[in-house]
Formats: sequence, C-alpha cells, structure tokens
Amino acid sequence: MNKIVKITMLGLLGLTVSQANQMKKYEVKSAKIEYDLKGSGDIMSMVKIKSVGKKRVIFDDYGVKHIEEKSEVKKETTMGETKVKKTHTLKYMNDNIIYSVDFKKKKIMRMKNPASAMMGMFGGGSNMQETGEKMMKKMGGNKLGTDKVLGYSCDVWDLMGVKQCIYKGIPLKIESDMMGMKSIEIATKAEFDLSLSLEDFKLPDFPVYSMDTDNGITTEISKNKLEAMDARDNKKAKEESKEAAQGMEAMGAGLAALAKAGIDMNKELTPEQEKIMQKAMMGAMSKSMGGEDKMLAKIKADILGGSKVEEMHFAKECFGSADTLKEANSCVDKGNQKFNDDEEYFNSWTKSDKQEMLNDMKMFEKMIPCIKAAQSIDAFQNCMPKEMR
Repeated sequence: MNKIVKITMLGLLGLTVSQANQMKKYEVKSAKIEYDLKGSGDIMSMVKIKSVGKKRVIFDDYGVKHIEEKSEVKKETTMGETKVKKTHTLKYMNDNIIYSVDFKKKKIMRMKNPASAMMGMFGGGSNMQETGEKMMKKMGGNKLGTDKVLGYSCDVWDLMGVKQCIYKGIPLKIESDMMGMKSIEIATKAEFDLSLSLEDFKLPDFPVYSMDTDNGITTEISKNKLEAMDARDNKKAKEESKEAAQGMEAMGAGLAALAKAGIDMNKELTPEQEKIMQKAMMGAMSKSMGGEDKMLAKIKADILGGSKVEEMHFAKECFGSADTLKEANSCVDKGNQKFNDDEEYFNSWTKSDKQEMLNDMKMFEKMIPCIKAAQSIDAFQNCMPKEMR
C-alpha cells in the first residue's frame, strides 16, 4: 500500500518487467554429494591445528534449491594445551532466500540472499558456470587442466592458492595451502540427475525467525506461511534484479549519449544536457521492453492496474483518520489483509508523517486522469510535477 502512496521517480518511470529467466547454477538438474573434510597446520610453530569433518550437499532445479550441512571437529594445541571445538551448520537456500540453522540455540534464521540478487542483476538468466569462469579469469584464476574424482572428469582451477576440481559447475575437490594451513575437501559419494522430494530439503523442527534489517527487530514466523513467503519474495527479487539490470543499461545509454555529445560529465549538467541523458535512457528502456507502446502499457498497468487505485482510496480514508502510530499500523494490517499485501509497519507517525503521505496521495490523484489519457512516454512524463521530470 505504501508503494502506491510513496510515489518515486523509479516507479513512475515504469521500471516494471517480467520475471528474469532462471539462472542455472549447475549443469545438472539435481545431486546428492557427500564430502570428507581434513585440515592441518602449524602456525609460526606456536599453534598446531588439526580438523576432520563431513559435509553433504543436495540440490535440485539446477541449484535453485540447495542444502548444505557440515559437521567438523577441530583441535588446536597451543603451548601444550589442547582445545577441541565442534561445529555443526546447515544452510538451505531456496532461490533468493536462505535459512540458516543454529543447532546450539535450536533456531532457524530466514534472510534474503544478496549474492543471488547481484548474480541475477549481472548475469540476467545466463549460465552461472560461464559467469563464474569469467569472474575467476578476471581475478587472476588459471585453468590448470583436468582431473578425475569418483570417475567424473573435472576442470582444475587455481585461484589465489586454492585449487578446485569443478564438474559441471560443482566443486568435487578443493585444496588449499595458505599461511601454514593445509586443507582438503573431497567428494566420497555423488549421485546426479536423481529424483528428489520435499523430505530431502526438510529442516530441523526449530522455530523460524526473520530479522527486519531496517530496525533490527527479530520476529518468529509461522511455519505454515513460509512457502507463500518464499514464493512472494523470490518473485519480487527476480523483478528487482531484472529491474536494476535494465536501470543500469539505461544509465549506460544516458552516459554514452552525453559522451557522444562531447559533454564534460565531471561538471554539473544543464537542464538541456539532462534532457539528452533522459531521452537516451528512456530509449534504452523502451527498446528492452519491446517498444514504446509496450513500455507505456506496462507503466500504466503498474501504476493503475489491478486494485491499485482502490488501494489509494482505502489508504486515503484509513490513514487520513489515523492520529496515532497504533492506528496507522492498524491501517497497514487492514490493507495487507484486504489487498494481499505485505507492507511493513511504520516506526513513527507524526503530524508531519501523516501530512506528507496525504500530500503524496493528493498529488497522485491529480495525475490519474492525465496518466490514463497519455498516448506516449513524453505525454506520460508531462503528467508528473516538474520537479520529478
């Protein structure tokens, strides 16, 4: 609901797109892999370390669903005194959502995976292995040749002292020798392209929590809501990463237009120069969306489609009569239930907060007839206040 009343330039430019193509992280659809872990080291002849462990990896949908569990025992000996540390970790990644299990505290934290968003933004539906190899080369990685693990032929890469034997995007062997520490992780059992079920991705029966990064509040989540939450958040993440990629492409087109015109971009742009940049950016966005007509249709659908205008009327009435923070957040609850939204609560609700929201609503209401009548992008932009053009 706040998405409607908080009118931003990004939203009004209509950066709404279809979902990005699903990026394939691996070249096989599914797998179950078990690893042995070993490590040892003598740091400056003062600390001796030895570790052993096990790891299991299960993935499906080419890595969209991915679970990794690791158990390890590490012995550290310093001046004849030995300490033993045991660790047990489990992480489940459902596309752009990560579930991290804390076995000591017996709880699970749910969070968004920023790495997935970035890969979607820069990879745009391409093969993750190809993207990964390009990144390794840029970082100075070298392809040394091939090796075999469990009978599978894999490419051996060396990057900053770490050797990886990679089979279809999957590391089957990892060796490192850095600063006196040697470690090896090697697959002891591997099954590929097998049928998996929900049971293979089942998490421990611990409570699940989510942290609001804006205010640092951790809240428990009802488990029967997790599936719907993951579907919604994954869809949103794909839209945002694709949207950001198109935004970067448009920005690049705008900067290129300025450079072509011989404009010094280190100086403040004049209104005429800003128009040159904006025209180039809008042209790039229009091209990526299939033409100006399709772009305009998407913009209108995003701003006026579905129940958005109805949401605006509801928000105007409810928030207009809300005088306290409790009353404002009650409007959020009612709106989420009525329009199947997932808007967050307000942290403050002062007279100025309320007036700002009501002013945004009034401005938007005045723009609706103009937006509906717009037959071109230029006409649509003229619907916006001058300070937002």
